[in-house]
Amino acid sequence: MDSEQQLIELKAVPHPGETVMEYLEFHGWSQRDLARRTDLTPKTISEICNGKAPITPTTALALERAFQRPAHFWLGLQRVFDEAGARRFELSRLASWDSWARGFPLKEMRRRNFSLPAGRSETDVLLNFFGVASPESWRSVWDATGVAYRQTRKSNIKEQAVAAWVREVELIAKEFELAEFNEQRLSASLPDLRKLTRKPIDEIMDPAQQICAASGVAVVWVEELQNTAISGCARWLSDSKAIIGLTLRYKTDDQMWFTFFHEMGHLLLHRRKRSFVIDNAAQDLADRVVDPEMQQYETEASQFAADTLIAASSLAEFIRLGTFTNESIHDFAEEQGIGPGIVVGRLQYEGILKPHQGNALKQKIGSRSAEG
Repeated sequence: MDSEQQLIELKAVPHPGETVMEYLEFHGWSQRDLARRTDLTPKTISEICNGKAPITPTTALALERAFQRPAHFWLGLQRVFDEAGARRFELSRLASWDSWARGFPLKEMRRRNFSLPAGRSETDVLLNFFGVASPESWRSVWDATGVAYRQTRKSNIKEQAVAAWVREVELIAKEFELAEFNEQRLSASLPDLRKLTRKPIDEIMDPAQQICAASGVAVVWVEELQNTAISGCARWLSDSKAIIGLTLRYKTDDQMWFTFFHEMGHLLLHRRKRSFVIDNAAQDLADRVVDPEMQQYETEASQFAADTLIAASSLAEFIRLGTFTNESIHDFAEEQGIGPGIVVGRLQYEGILKPHQGNALKQKIGSRSAEG
């Protein structure tokens, strides 16, 4: 149904005074007769009949006795009329909010199977998706998240697309059954999470989510939207619930696992310092960040991820040996108990392997829609 048709139907909802007039005609009473029967003033009755005054609980009780129709009947008529009026006003505002709605990549969100609710218009869909009453309230909620960015300054990054991705991660995470956050338990689970790097990439999602949920962390994969440059985020839903969101934007297991443990580092190292961090891919530990205060936290999170995946001393010894064939990398990964793609990615980062070398040992990650 289009907005014009909705507006016509809403305008057709009668004021309760019309029903009062019908009952007066049925009983053969005048407005003054009704005033005498209800102890209401003639002015009050006139204003109700002319649609200028509402039916209140007091007048509804008076009409109940006069017409022998329960008070909730009269109040129900008033409620329907008031709701129609509110919706007419909302429709007029929705039309003025179309430019706000056009800032969001709604077609792409639908294509990626985002959790979009029903709505009478695209603006209505987006307001329902974000759970807000207006663009102003959306702005207030988004600003209140206190998000800190580790993103390079790219002019094509769109805040609306970032906010939509964040909201989808949040909606999926809220469906998880999570234990209370337990830092010790989460830290103790790192070896088990690290072992998952050896598994086929399509077998790691469920166990990773289960291990983390037991420590109060929801792990959610939502494919990246265009113009966001997001690789992942770490966020606290509450003091006792946290989220790790991942996009898989670089399509290989080494990047995905590094981002996963990078976000884990934020949760374990920076809980009291930053409650919400959005990251781009960590190809350069020294790359510039939008928030200068984040530089230290990003360096710490990246170092946490690097050391969790491969101990510095072990990597140094392997590099010292100087043999970097697929076979030697595979054997080293076996000794370390990690996937060989992780080793390749680290050697590429260190400049020991060129970007095209060793990639056969990495696992490729296909595109996927939002998953919980």
